[in-house]
Amino acid sequence: MSDVAIGWSEAAGEREDRVTVVRAAWRAAYAHIFSRAEIEGIFDGTLEGRGSWVDARLAPAGTLAARRGGRIIGLAGLGLLRGGAGELAAFYVAPEHQGRGVGSALWQRSLAELRLRGCARMEVWTLVQASARRFYEARGCIAFGGGRFTVGGHGEPTVGYALDISDEPVRALSESIPTL
Repeated sequence: MSDVAIGWSEAAGEREDRVTVVRAAWRAAYAHIFSRAEIEGIFDGTLEGRGSWVDARLAPAGTLAARRGGRIIGLAGLGLLRGGAGELAAFYVAPEHQGRGVGSALWQRSLAELRLRGCARMEVWTLVQASARRFYEARGCIAFGGGRFTVGGHGEPTVGYALDISDEPVRALSESIPTL
């Protein structure tokens, strides 16, 4: 893992790299849920995806990227919610890099960044049928609600998870996780 750096990815020039990671992750994680046409429609702009929880978002809080050899291999989109909680609005690791600690490093940095913004609670939503649920549950997240995610006219049930992050100390980021 020492060859993976976690840092901000806000540059417009990295947009294509971020989309490539998310598209590959969607193809791998959601192929048993959404059709190939639905997945591709999200990325080519012919279909819209919409989560029932999105209206609770107050503001974006940035996108973290995991990089190996300068190439983006994972990302975490952070947001701020009404009521002061933080949100992990997007969380993807390229399939060929999963199971190697990249997600765990992104997770830890995401929590640290949300704490730095004063958030005592983190929320994340995922599809009920998604294997990501195991990742969140293994990190202590507790289901708190349900909703729907719709792609075109295809709706799927979702589950919202929450994690109390108020009691975890904020370590100096340079000590805890490599940054760019």
